Amino acid sequence: MPKTKLQTTQDKLRDSVGVSSENTKNNPHSTTESNHQPLVFNPDDYLAKDLFSDSSILPRVTKVDADKAIQSISEKRETLRLIGANLQLNTDVYKTGSLSEKMNQANIVYQTDGINTQAKIVDFQKAGVNLQIAQSKLYQTQEKLTHQNIELQGLKSETPLRQAYWKAKLSLIESRIAQVELAKFQLDAKIGAIESESESID
Repeated sequence: MPKTKLQTTQDKLRDSVGVSSENTKNNPHSTTESNHQPLVFNPDDYLAKDLFSDSSILPRVTKVDADKAIQSISEKRETLRLIGANLQLNTDVYKTGSLSEKMNQANIVYQTDGINTQAKIVDFQKAGVNLQIAQSKLYQTQEKLTHQNIELQGLKSETPLRQAYWKAKLSLIESRIAQVELAKFQLDAKIGAIESESESID
């Protein structure tokens, strides 16, 4: 297909800055674009060297072609504006999603703290039960001590009676021993008297 005037003019502009239209078409990601080297418009290259003639090397464009190109560029800029709005919308969506994740994280922290609180409450209740058990054991020990004290008082009260009992029993034993010894002495005396009488008869 033959090139339009607009395409021809664009090719001339590319040639003037050292970019081939064929290279751009075959390799949209050329070295110049991949390295992000900006296109430079050098005014000195397009100055009119002779002020009395058409001496500038700027390519010629008709008003119709220029209007079409400017309209196309304007529409492309609107496309970029739409893309930018969608990019900003997507950015806001991601920011909102990030806030949602932060909310979920805060909810997890809240629920974790709640579980820890419940665990501490259980530990507190368990400590209360252990305290009641310890108090019960203390009361039992105190009652046992009271019983032991009562028994000790009884034993203390019984001690004088036992002392009197054993003293009386000892006195009784001593009296019986004395009686036995007296009876023995009397018996020995009688035997002696009988033996003496027997000898006198002989």
